Amino acid sequence: MMRLLTSLLLVVAAFAVLAFLHSTTPSYAVLTGPLETFGPQHQTVESDAFSLKANKVLRAKTLAFKRYGSPVSLDTQGIFVIVTADAETKHETMPLRAAAIEGASGRLYRQSHRADGAPQLFSDKTLQPGLPASGLFIFEMPEEETAGMTLIVSRQPGPQLDAEIHIRLDQNGIETRKIEEIGENGL
Repeated sequence: MMRLLTSLLLVVAAFAVLAFLHSTTPSYAVLTGPLETFGPQHQTVESDAFSLKANKVLRAKTLAFKRYGSPVSLDTQGIFVIVTADAETKHETMPLRAAAIEGASGRLYRQSHRADGAPQLFSDKTLQPGLPASGLFIFEMPEEETAGMTLIVSRQPGPQLDAEIHIRLDQNGIETRKIEEIGENGL
């Protein structure tokens, strides 16, 4: 009888240890997720693959630019958020195709495809090692989401075991304009 009780206690103890290990082990998505690097606006944030510095943040109700030589004017019911930035890759040629802004509610707002073709967009550039580049990220989002924004940039959407930079945008330095014109040299 004592042997049966000891065996039962060992089985229960083993089950408890396994349950504890299962509940504390991170999920596969967490284990293979992005390699995040955090930093504030106006400072260069460096990851293993690239560095990024968010310079200026503008809000506008209307964007104006030339797309393939024709003037374009875009209006929104929300607000356009334009981020000027400097980027540099360290070891290899790479694009910065994935950019999003995390709004006040925690929702992610990806780059606006309505602004495709605008001059100086990072989504149209390929970074070369040792050659710094300047460009723009353009987002369209509800106006109430613009408090407490974080810019999130990587070379591809949903990076796994790849660099992702998070830059907390300074709320005091955001300029608001009715119309923002984007020229060939940016803002």
